[in-house]
Amino acid sequence: MGNAAFTGPVHKVGRIEVFTLIDGFGQAPNTLFPKFDPDLAHQAAAQAGQAYDGHHVTVPIQGFLIRNGDDVTLVDAGAPDGYSDTTGAFLARLAETGVAPGDVTRLAMTHLHVDHVGQIVDSNGQARFPNAELIAGQGDWTHFMGDAAYNKTRAGGRERASFDHSRRALTPYANQRREVTGETNIAPGLTMIPLPGHTPGHCGILVHDGDDSLFIWGDTIHSAAFQMAQPDWGVLFDVDPDTAADTRTALFDRLASDQTPITGPHVPPTGPFRVKRAQTGYQLAPL
Repeated sequence: MGNAAFTGPVHKVGRIEVFTLIDGFGQAPNTLFPKFDPDLAHQAAAQAGQAYDGHHVTVPIQGFLIRNGDDVTLVDAGAPDGYSDTTGAFLARLAETGVAPGDVTRLAMTHLHVDHVGQIVDSNGQARFPNAELIAGQGDWTHFMGDAAYNKTRAGGRERASFDHSRRALTPYANQRREVTGETNIAPGLTMIPLPGHTPGHCGILVHDGDDSLFIWGDTIHSAAFQMAQPDWGVLFDVDPDTAADTRTALFDRLASDQTPITGPHVPPTGPFRVKRAQTGYQLAPL
């Protein structure tokens, strides 16, 4: 694998190394949140200590490389080429770890949205990680690759384009994939845990070694500024908004009690964090 030259945040979970691979960020309009309320939004941003212009919030886009000796796992893989003018750094960040694509053992996907599977194929539609098994929660493959949800999208629309990107990325892995149901150990020190609602198979990945742990919680949030304070605020892309909100609320309550460190694809890249109860809802606190 060579010597790592990674200069970004590396978090140790016992003997396991977790690298944050920052792809970039997006600017999400208020309309991303169906329950948006301007007064509550300003209050939530102030509580989180985050800038808010009244119109948009910053949504980080990132994945994670987990190295346990020679065993290498990618958790999510950034956005596709051309996704926005603020993304496109994922492969450079991966290269800085000293890990080559052929070294990756598995792709543990929190779910299969376009900004999570974007770099698992190259510009020719070929698998970028030819030796990796693609692992996702039960139901996500059918949702993204089947006809039922796809045919509800409008030809030429943004949602259809998002599906098309995901389908193109997933196709080369059709014969090297696995779906998991319930809490499943996928490798030493790695457990996939269902977090239903955002997509049918949406999961988090618990990294653990001895008494140390870190929970990569998938798309539990897109905006720390808003959703930590208002956990009932979902996003337009939630397949089952009520279930997603219930999942988020229950998870925040548990994490505020057990203090398991967390990070995620849309968590501010200064993490990991702990969840703590706040005057309004919850907020993220540095370790």
